[in-house]
Amino acid sequence: MSSPSYSQTVVHGDSLRDACTYQDPDPKFLLVGEDRAGAPSRIPVGEQLLSRHMLLMGGIGTGKSNAFHFLIRNLRSSLTGQDVMIIFDTKGDYYKTFYRPGDVVISNDEHAAGAQGADYWNLFEEISVDGRAEENALEIANALFEDRLRQSSQPFFPNAAKDLFGAVLLHLLRTDAMARCRNNADLRSIFDTFSVEAMKRILAAHPDLKALRAYIEDERSGQTLGVVSELQQLVREIFVGNFKKKGALSMRRLVREKGAKVVFVEYDLGLGSTLTPIYKLLFDLAIKEALCRKENEGSVYFIIDEFRLLPNLHHIDDGVNFGRSLGAKFVAGVQNVDQISAAYGPNLAKSILSGFGTNISFRVSDANSREYVKGLYGGNMQLHTYLSAVQSRGISEELREGSVIDDVDITSLGVGEAIVGILNCPPFYFKFNRFA
Repeated sequence: MSSPSYSQTVVHGDSLRDACTYQDPDPKFLLVGEDRAGAPSRIPVGEQLLSRHMLLMGGIGTGKSNAFHFLIRNLRSSLTGQDVMIIFDTKGDYYKTFYRPGDVVISNDEHAAGAQGADYWNLFEEISVDGRAEENALEIANALFEDRLRQSSQPFFPNAAKDLFGAVLLHLLRTDAMARCRNNADLRSIFDTFSVEAMKRILAAHPDLKALRAYIEDERSGQTLGVVSELQQLVREIFVGNFKKKGALSMRRLVREKGAKVVFVEYDLGLGSTLTPIYKLLFDLAIKEALCRKENEGSVYFIIDEFRLLPNLHHIDDGVNFGRSLGAKFVAGVQNVDQISAAYGPNLAKSILSGFGTNISFRVSDANSREYVKGLYGGNMQLHTYLSAVQSRGISEELREGSVIDDVDITSLGVGEAIVGILNCPPFYFKFNRFA
């Protein structure tokens, strides 16, 4: 920063550079744009950068989605037979731009499809993908009822409902005659026609489930009515639309099969908050599957714009902090840091954010996000030179502690302009081209 009567020079530490300083001898692709002077600029994106994960932060209309379009297009073109890419599409824009026949679409609209045509997600396919069906069934039951347990002032009822839901899953898995019912449509039908007596018979058929009869022993009691109400309410809320149809899609199997598959998980804006348990489950299952591999067997790309819409993912912290060696690669978008703190709590939010080695920061208006961006790069020592107000003193010099990034560096960013920070590289200015 300088003027005829004032100059500011960094004498120790980093400073915000006007052009990309990052180099990669073997990039998969280039992000194209301009430097601060308006000259063409390119960011090389390779395995090293992608494996450290990318966080895009910026307010509405600052250019974040535009950058996601470039990343998705380039990542798609670089997929090998050992890779799979899973896209959380909140507005349908990525589906409209990037869908190709053969892609998998898990959605609650007419676009739902498997690789061979119309198909739907099947909870039981997630359970039976490996040899631990009973363990998987109970884990899924816990996941679907988790929010209700956390939010309820009377946790007994959602906890009892969760146990009974898990018991029905186990009954269907253990009973060969019920094999044809292992799909979402029949599961929903079972609970639509639910009766306490039928439930008691199911529990009685399995020695390890008999004790659960205590939840519903007296058909006319308030306890039984409350448990049944809790159970049916959740099932009728989340197994709706395409999620209550017969299908064969499994997120875990898609991660295992790889094959350069692209999977779109389409967020239903009309039922978004209601279906949150399903969306969370889908991504948790996929992340867990990626982390359960014994070695890097190819890349699993998780593209999650509007990360706030997937709160309390169980495996996200492990994913961003330990997934690198196993091929899990995250590209996440947030509007501000408070969204992550609200979803995960301040301590876990810090751990998750620290797992992103590459930060692309567009303009943010809130103080906490600006402090986060500034904190990524720390401080420096600056020499301030200026003409003294007292003419006889001439030029004055002063050493001051400063920040590598100042508030004005963030608030002055225009649409598409960002401060890019890559591990072991000084931050630099970059303006993305407009996606077309």
